[in-house]
Amino acid sequence: MNKLKLINFKAFEDSLAIALDNRKNLLLYGENGAGKSSIYEALKVIFFKARLESQLSALTPEDLEQKRNELWSSYDNKITSQAFNLEINDTDHHTFDRTPYQVFLISIEELSIGDRISLQTLLKTFFFDIPDIPGFCNREFQRIQDLVNASLTTFQETVQIEIDNQDAFTLRIIDPRKHIETKTGIRKYFNEAKLNLILLLVLLNAIDISKDSARHKILVLDDFITSLDASNRTFLIKDIFAKFQDSQILILTHNVSFYNLIMFMVRTSVTNHEHWAFANLYEINNAHKLYIKSEIERSKKIKADYEALPLPQATFDIENIGNRIRKKFETLLYEYSKLLMIGAVEESKKILERLSQGKPVYFKYEKNASDLVDTIEAALADPNDFNIKARLQAMIDEYKLAEFANFRTILKELKLYQKVTMHPMSHGVDGINTFTTKEIANSITILEKMEGYLKDIVDSDVSVV
Repeated sequence: MNKLKLINFKAFEDSLAIALDNRKNLLLYGENGAGKSSIYEALKVIFFKARLESQLSALTPEDLEQKRNELWSSYDNKITSQAFNLEINDTDHHTFDRTPYQVFLISIEELSIGDRISLQTLLKTFFFDIPDIPGFCNREFQRIQDLVNASLTTFQETVQIEIDNQDAFTLRIIDPRKHIETKTGIRKYFNEAKLNLILLLVLLNAIDISKDSARHKILVLDDFITSLDASNRTFLIKDIFAKFQDSQILILTHNVSFYNLIMFMVRTSVTNHEHWAFANLYEINNAHKLYIKSEIERSKKIKADYEALPLPQATFDIENIGNRIRKKFETLLYEYSKLLMIGAVEESKKILERLSQGKPVYFKYEKNASDLVDTIEAALADPNDFNIKARLQAMIDEYKLAEFANFRTILKELKLYQKVTMHPMSHGVDGINTFTTKEIANSITILEKMEGYLKDIVDSDVSVV
């Protein structure tokens, strides 16, 4: 899958396109409500349309057609009056050939645990492209059992499983240290994290065994390890990387720590890490936006293009640079908002707060407040103290950048700003003022500073994969 486009589908009032050139793997972060689950549902509609329709039941053909229409209209965005459409690899989903693809979807919402776990029921519940599930279970239950137990041992878990092929392939969970051995009432004896780990290992090993080498394989994981212990998350991600090197992997999550963990593991332990795309999905004023980090230009590129403009600069060129600054600033704000969720940024938050409150921020072209302090100290050390007050004030004024009306407007407009500055602001601003040439230069300085903070914090520039 190289490209996916959603139009008027569920959360998306407009359209959203995800480009994954050369079937790249995808790690996507999006808050709850940003549209992440809509992407998951879109893949379900594209690859499992027949199964979704097969779940409908009616007494007459007319009733069945009515239910079919209701099913598909339920995916329409509720704001727009237009029917949804989906495109995959620039082909309408109605005519897209699914035959060459083998797809497996796992979502935490479907990972429900009852009093017992049946392998056969489990595989029928999830949207897996496994033909003849009863036959598959009968052939492979012992192999799945052995692989799951091997993984549990690797994960340093004390529990083991047995799959009873005489009882609908029900799992018996055994903990010899606690003298527990049961197929029923499992939630009484084992916590959710341990049961979810067992379920995921069963599912992933079943998928691995069922893979068809002649087809393109896609594994989609939506917030699938939220309830797992932190140590098991690392083990499971490594297991997925090892088992599914032949598959295109799409991981969707709203958990910042999990997103950062996977990104770190990809960059440090995956040989073809360049085959991964790291993306962020967010919503501002009911508009959904997605950016892939490698596609966001760096501040120095904006700066170079601005400095290369002919003088006097044409209005169009200034507006173009201004729009690129707004896009970059919005991206940086979103990255900061994620870091603030885990308490990573303090100095940058103060900068944004001062901008929003109309207070000056102390920068000079390619300099900052530390350089200002050095300048003041040098002046105080000078034996010539004539008119020292006025001289110091002049030095401070050189660094005082107070004309950031555009940034303040953007901050107020961005819904993200509520998290960045930790208090609510008005989001009802209409329009954004035109940038001036002076503000362009100062804005680029701010962008470079913010980008530098992010690089120091995460040890990787926000614009570089």
